[in-house]
Amino acid sequence: MENKKQLDKRLVAVIAVLVLVIVGLVGFLLLRQNTIGIEDGDTPKVGYAANATVMLDQNALQAAMDEAMANAKDGNVSLLYKNHAYSEDGTDFSCYIVNSAANKYDMFLTIYADAALTDQIFLSGLVPPGSGFESITLDRALEAGDHTVNVVVTQVDTDENGAQVIKNQVAHTMEFHVSQ
Repeated sequence: MENKKQLDKRLVAVIAVLVLVIVGLVGFLLLRQNTIGIEDGDTPKVGYAANATVMLDQNALQAAMDEAMANAKDGNVSLLYKNHAYSEDGTDFSCYIVNSAANKYDMFLTIYADAALTDQIFLSGLVPPGSGFESITLDRALEAGDHTVNVVVTQVDTDENGAQVIKNQVAHTMEFHVSQ
């Protein structure tokens, strides 16, 4: 019985620490969001979250965590890929980029040669979950050498009116190698 009480105390302590970490991260993100675009000399303002609630017991906390996990389940972007792609001519690359079967939505890829995302070198069509590429052909050739490219993954769904809408979007880098 005493071990169960100690276990319950540990569980409550771990949950309390997790709540504090989450609150700290949310506060940091809110402060960071509210300081974007502030000119020198302006005073940043902290905003307050609407619909914030205080968790008074373990059951309320568990219910909130369950709801958060259910919401996050719909918003995951899972991509299977190898970080390196290879080409002999700078245009045709062997690669491995797959829309994970765990995803809920079709996706498309946009690949940029620059970090500013202005120099687009590839745009795919829609890729259903579980499908992907073992090779791609760029819109223009990259020079011989190693290139860090930016890959933007965009998940798309169809709304009730039949229009395609963006559900999620993430960006990551890959290394493209063109032999000398």
